[in-house]
Formats: sequence, C-alpha cells, structure tokens
Amino acid sequence: MESRVKKTCYELKDHGVLHHHGAEDRWSLSVFKKKFHVEIIRHGEESDTMEFDMINLDCSFANAVRRILVSEVPSLAIERVYVSQNTSIMPDEVMCHRLGLIPLAVDPKYFLFPTRKPPASDDLSGFDPKEHLVYDMRVGFTHSSKDSHNKPGKDKDDTLPVAQYLPVYSSDLKWIPLTGQEDHFNINNPPIPVSSTILINKLALGDEIEARCVAVKGIGRDHAKFSPVAAAYYKFHPIIKLLRTIEGEQAVKLQKSFASGVIGINSKTGQAFVDNARLDNGSREHMRHPEFRDDVIFVGMDSSHCIFTVETIAPGSRPPSSLVRCALGVMISKCSHYMAVTETPGFGDHVEECKPLIDIPKDNTESHTTEKNLLFPKGNRSHLNGREVGLEVVHITHDKSRATFTFFGEDHTLGLALRYCILRDESVSFCGYCVPHPLEDMINFDIQMKSKLF
Repeated sequence: MESRVKKTCYELKDHGVLHHHGAEDRWSLSVFKKKFHVEIIRHGEESDTMEFDMINLDCSFANAVRRILVSEVPSLAIERVYVSQNTSIMPDEVMCHRLGLIPLAVDPKYFLFPTRKPPASDDLSGFDPKEHLVYDMRVGFTHSSKDSHNKPGKDKDDTLPVAQYLPVYSSDLKWIPLTGQEDHFNINNPPIPVSSTILINKLALGDEIEARCVAVKGIGRDHAKFSPVAAAYYKFHPIIKLLRTIEGEQAVKLQKSFASGVIGINSKTGQAFVDNARLDNGSREHMRHPEFRDDVIFVGMDSSHCIFTVETIAPGSRPPSSLVRCALGVMISKCSHYMAVTETPGFGDHVEECKPLIDIPKDNTESHTTEKNLLFPKGNRSHLNGREVGLEVVHITHDKSRATFTFFGEDHTLGLALRYCILRDESVSFCGYCVPHPLEDMINFDIQMKSKLF
C-alpha cells in the first residue's frame, strides 16, 4: 500500500471501503497555515454555483463549513402573516406556509436578529425597521383583471362555461418601507423576492386576498426557510493509479468503465492513462471485469482534499462566494468566543452543578419542560450569531486530569472539528463528545489528559 499512496486515504473495494492510515502529526497552527490552501475551480459574478478545493484539510473542518452554510448563515424570510381577507380555495395556513418559503433577495447585514415576537397588530408603528421587513399583498379577481387565464374545454364547440383564474405570483408582494429603510433600499433596488414568478395561489372570479407579511432575520437551525443555499456539499478528490500497462482492447474497456474524461488513450501507443481523476463518480464499474481486479488499478479517495460545491438561492444579491465568507466568519466567531470564555480568570476552578434553581415540590403539576429549564442556570450564557450559547464545566476529577464540558447552543459543527484538533495533542489520552438528545441544543465534551488539564 505504501507504494501506491503516501498519505491517509480511502480505497474503494468490491463490497466496501478500506481506510489506509497515514502519518498523523501533532496539530500545529503554523504547519496548517503552510500546507492548507484553496483553489477556486468554477465561479462567476452572476453564477449561482461556486466550486472550490480545500486541500490539506481534515474533513471535520469541511463538514463544519457545510453545516454552517446550511444552518447558521443568516438570511431573511417571512415569519408572520396578518391575513385580513382570503376567499380563495387555499386555506390561510397553507398560503402562509407558502409565503414563508419564498426566498428574498435581501442582504441580512442591514438587519438585527429579532429580540421579541412580532406584534399582535399589523399596524406599522409596532414594527422595528432594524428587525422587520414589511410586505403587503392585495390581489383581487374581477371582470376587469387583465392577467387572468382561460382554461378551454376539450372541443372548440364545447358549450360548457370556460374556467377562469388569476395567478398570484411573488411579484404581488409590495415592499412597505419603514422609517430609515430607504437608506439601504430604494425604488430602483427594493428588497424583493429572488424570482417574480413564484406561484403562490390561484384566484377564481370574485376571490380576493389581503395580507401583510413581515420578514425577519433567522438561520436554518431555526427553520429551513432561512437557509441561504440551495445546495452545499463536498466530496473527496478521487485517486486513480494504473499499476501496470493497459493497452489495446483492454484500454478501451477500461475507458468505458469510468465516467467520460477520466481515462484517456494515447493515440500513438494505444495505452490507457489517467486523464482527469476529478471526474470520477466512484461507480466501481471496472470491478465487474476480472482483468481489472487485484493489483491492476488503484481507485480511492484523498480524505485531505475536499471538492466543495455551493449553490446560492439569490445569485444577484448574495453570490456563493459571499456565503462562504460569511460561513467562515461564523466559524471564526465561534472560536473567538469560546477562547475568550476559557481564558476568563477562574474558568475550571469550580463545577456548575445541574440542580434546580428553586425547590420543586414533589406534587408539582407543571410540565416537564418547565422543570427541565430550571436544571441549567443561565448565568454563564450569552448570545452569538442570534442564538443563546454557553460553556460550562460540569465535571472534573480531583487531580484535574479529566473534565466534562457542556456547550450550550452547539452541535456536531463545533464538536467534530474541536475533537480532531484536541486528539492531535500528544498529552491527550482520550477525547470525545455526544449529543444527549436530538432535541437538546447542546453537546457534552469529555477530555482525558495524561497530566493536569488546568
């Protein structure tokens, strides 16, 4: 194996994947800065897709960027709809759900995360221009409507009445500027939906809709409608090596066993060669042929070379490059925040006991949720990227060689990358984390040292 590849990789076999371990050095920031680099493969100013390579990077970091892009990069979406009139066949709750899923071409940097629930009334005086974006939708289908559609019968001479309907599109959402919002938006550049032809509803003759919609800033962890990407994914760069000369009919057969462009054939010698391994889709089709098994060809994946693809929902206002920069900014803010917490004088000197803040009677009839919220004091909590977060020491041994930390408001995004870095330290004998429950927004992080932790 050492003669085939010199670093950690995965090898594709008939019925599984083999992991070949390479040398794992201690984590060093200086070494990381020297080795890590990014290559932009495909990107355009007006394109909705960006492809780039992250080289000499563990997949835990690439996965953290992917998770942040999907669930922690903020955007705006309609959160509250005040329906005054809706006589269409579509129920109010269904129409409101469709309105919430309409992507808005709005840069969230001009807005703050909401600090309170939207007001009960739709009066404009109750909205905050730094937190709310207001749209009005007033559509009615009368005989004078110009954009109505006819639905003809089967035959031209059909005497049945012709069905008419008026489509309601996202272009019917009209922005209502609040005080001060004209400084960021204007008539020539209003905060409008990504597309003006998103179908919301269809009105029959005599139907009308009157509603006021309020958009707020949020992240995908709260609701999928806030996710700014249509797709964000990565794959490992393929490794293909021909271990012996393949020519003639076998070369043609090998070429057909891979995706187009992966294997080339020399026009003079007729020998097969690896043209572009990047195009391989991991089909393992070549393994169907006995002559290509064993030590003829090596097919694997480089786990330190990630091919990343990001597709934005609003290429005009939020190109994919800006979303990637925002995701990296979120990751940096996480690291900076928790570094500041751990460097606070006295951190780790005492354990936060998970006991009720008040005495709960045995015959208490309150809900389990209320009791659970009393178990975790919120004195050490703060807000980061619109969410409540915190870091506490919940267990530590007497010799301070082992400790358990609880990260509130975090999940695998931080846990996996942090575990990777800590395990590269030679003074660490064990490091792991777990999510206590899928509905619990927290992780328990455990570290065992060979010497004292603090």
